[in-house]
Amino acid sequence: MSEPLQMLKKSNYARMFYLVVLVTGIVLYLMWSIIYDAWFDLGLYSIVVLMVSFGLVGYLLYGIAPDGGKK
Repeated sequence: MSEPLQMLKKSNYARMFYLVVLVTGIVLYLMWSIIYDAWFDLGLYSIVVLMVSFGLVGYLLYGIAPDGGKK
């Protein structure tokens, strides 16, 4: 089997999902704050903190166990 095909087969989709959630939270904060000039918006914080913390914890947890915890 070729090298890229093996890497695709071993990829962890849950870890990629958590990374997307993390990046989306950061981009949401930056874009919303730039567009609406609302850098200190409590409602925005409540959503962004959940997205970033959920994404960061999930990404780190799937990074600890090899193959996503599967043996």
